[in-house]
Amino acid sequence: MLGSSKIAIGMKISLIKSVAQRLGVKRGDFIIFKRENGRIYIEKG
Repeated sequence: MLGSSKIAIGMKISLIKSVAQRLGVKRGDFIIFKRENGRIYIEKG
């Protein structure tokens, strides 16, 4: 596990800095959510 985030009002989540760095994303970038074999993955969009 790399970390965790709490779901905020409006079902919003925040990426922790270490995860954002590993994904190579910054403010304004898009991310996508993928479901594979019953798990959900986050990737740079």
